[in-house]
Amino acid sequence: MPKLRPLEMWLESRQTRAWMADVSLSIFGKMKWAWLALLLVANAAQAEERAWQGSAFGISNDSIGEGRDRWQSSSVQFGMAFGEDWTGRAPLAFGELLEFRVRSDILTPEALDVIVPSDRRHAGVLAFGVHSYAKPRDVEMRIGADLVVIGPQTGLYNLQTKLHELLGFTIPALDGFEIEDTVRVDFSGEIARRYALRFGELRPFVEAQVGSEDFIRAGFDIHWGSRGRDDLMMRSTATGQRLAYGLVDQPEGFSFMVGADVAWVESSVFLPSALGYELTPLRKRIRGGVHYEAERFDVFYGLTWLEPEFEAQRTGQFVGTLQFGYQF
Repeated sequence: MPKLRPLEMWLESRQTRAWMADVSLSIFGKMKWAWLALLLVANAAQAEERAWQGSAFGISNDSIGEGRDRWQSSSVQFGMAFGEDWTGRAPLAFGELLEFRVRSDILTPEALDVIVPSDRRHAGVLAFGVHSYAKPRDVEMRIGADLVVIGPQTGLYNLQTKLHELLGFTIPALDGFEIEDTVRVDFSGEIARRYALRFGELRPFVEAQVGSEDFIRAGFDIHWGSRGRDDLMMRSTATGQRLAYGLVDQPEGFSFMVGADVAWVESSVFLPSALGYELTPLRKRIRGGVHYEAERFDVFYGLTWLEPEFEAQRTGQFVGTLQFGYQF
């Protein structure tokens, strides 16, 4: 796969890592009151009239990417937006547009029926979050908080076992080789800006998170066509693909996108150093996708290359992302 050499070399330098750590701490320190306000607004959301704007739903799975079942095995993400009528851009201030998210992830080792101690442990993840979007001037911003439930307590290991029995797939035999039950809170934020190109639109972004995984990420997305233009978009946590809410009428036809990002990951509850895992210095993702808009329905399919997340992971993997919408 192609490498992001200039960005990779910049991120690997010690000076850059120290700067990134200072920046991420500064971002979260300065935005702590915004997060507190966001949570208070979310609690008051039921008391205030807020119109339901729409929803976004996407499935990411390596079975629809490379036809396997390993590592980043499955991610299902659903979001609902509430606020004033959508005008083609986010409000000026946080709290006016709220997004309630639900997400489930299944992380597995490469082999489901044989325990390999050096491989990653099985982890079921259920996340429930509140996010808000704002666009002061030309800068697009998102902040959010997610309650992340991890481990056998989620019931996802048993669900995966039942589904594999039903579909005739490999039955997981990973009892005891799982990330233990825990609950974390993820605080995350993203800052981006759009630039018009002759053939489309460029959107560079910076994202940071503290919680179940601590990281700072830099990347870009390029769009050709109408998809995502003036629409509310939710980024898939697993692949980075952007999922459209469909709040804006789009002309029939095809749209295309490509993107890539690089993350420096400081720590991960899913790959704890206490269990001997060594994180890769950088976590890279390269993605592309195609969207088709018809009169009554639309469909998006994206394919993402995920490079290894820990040193013992033999290779990267392809993960597919699917989003489908129908107008009743």
